[in-house]
Amino acid sequence: MNAAMIMGLVIITFVALIMVTIGLCQITKKENPVGFYNVIDPPRKEEISDVIQWNKKHGMIWIVYGICIELGFWLGYIAPSEVLEMVFMMGGVIIPLPFMVMRHRSLEKQYKVN
Repeated sequence: MNAAMIMGLVIITFVALIMVTIGLCQITKKENPVGFYNVIDPPRKEEISDVIQWNKKHGMIWIVYGICIELGFWLGYIAPSEVLEMVFMMGGVIIPLPFMVMRHRSLEKQYKVN
């Protein structure tokens, strides 16, 4: 492992830990519902049927995202070519995003009170 890979590992691990920390904070929050996007306000408590489950499931989205980021780095590290290395590393960051949005929308349908 050369110096560039070590620096990449440190940066990717730091970013993945931030995502996991966000998830853990959301899981432990009990009183008010957490938000998913930064550009919109989180729902009010009266808009969610089960705040604890809402928060736990949103927290798991972020924990899984952190794991995908870290896993993408390691799959890229063991990849046999530089092209595959880049595909895995970028894929670990980009590919989960639409799945995160779809999961959030399904949780809105499940827990939002109309």
